[in-house]
Amino acid sequence: MKKKLIGFIFARKNSKRLPKKNILKLGNKLLIEHTLLAAIKSKIFKKIIVSTDDKKILSLKKKYKKIDFYKRPDFLAYDNVKNIDVLHYYLKKLNINKNYDYFSLMLPTCPFRNHKHLKKGYKLILKNKKLNCVFSATKSHFPIQFALIKKNGLARPFLKNSPLLENNTRSQNQSPTFLPNGGFWICNIKKFLKFKNFYKGNIKIIDMTREESIDIDDKFDFNLAKFIIKTR
Repeated sequence: MKKKLIGFIFARKNSKRLPKKNILKLGNKLLIEHTLLAAIKSKIFKKIIVSTDDKKILSLKKKYKKIDFYKRPDFLAYDNVKNIDVLHYYLKKLNINKNYDYFSLMLPTCPFRNHKHLKKGYKLILKNKKLNCVFSATKSHFPIQFALIKKNGLARPFLKNSPLLENNTRSQNQSPTFLPNGGFWICNIKKFLKFKNFYKGNIKIIDMTREESIDIDDKFDFNLAKFIIKTR
């Protein structure tokens, strides 16, 4: 039997650092449309759901008829609500576990993730039944082993065994590390419901470039994305 995948795109209306960011114009499309088109073009989803409290995004249902648009409940639209809270709500409400084998979460703030990345991630998790989750990530630009924290007005290495304490400050000597970029997570539903976390159990990443991994959180990120899309 063919495995079924459902996709979720969550887009809250209010954003403190960059107001209305999901409906800002990036190139000739709204920011969220880049994610909608990547999801549709991938052709891997049985169903795609957008959950939002933004009327302008809800109005896109006339343009994107292959996508289901749900009005997000008010209690899930507050600043302190995390994407994983919204995800658990829909997994339960829509009885996803009985109707699908896998789900994907795609953030509209990662506009340069494309259909090829999604297909690659889905293919990887289908090949390995032991995997809990596959997600997009990018190599850390600066070694996180050199991270510092402030405590009581003083700075100190974040890691107890920090290479800074051994004067091992050559970045090439450090093991490469990766950061989730928000492009997508694709998870085995049963395993996710067991761990209730993207990063527990057996996980793998799809490596994306720094340019592809831009996650728009503030005005600087958005201006950088606008520059990149003009040069493409």
